[in-house]
Amino acid sequence: MDFVSLALFGAAVVGLGAAATVMIARWLPQSAIDQAGQHGRFAGLGEAPRVQPVRQPVRSHVGPKVGPQVGRIG
Repeated sequence: MDFVSLALFGAAVVGLGAAATVMIARWLPQSAIDQAGQHGRFAGLGEAPRVQPVRQPVRSHVGPKVGPQVGRIG
């Protein structure tokens, strides 16, 4: 099988998979979507409290932190 026909076959398979995903998403009844929202894998993630970032002091006047160099002789 040459490369061109194999590439066309691969593109067709990917296209059919994408089309099937869109059709399934459109044909799902609203009750199934609501139930998946309550009991699905990512249920409640949108309602999680946001963590406040920890503020670090500014060290721009000190320069970069450089530790001791291990194994340096002399």
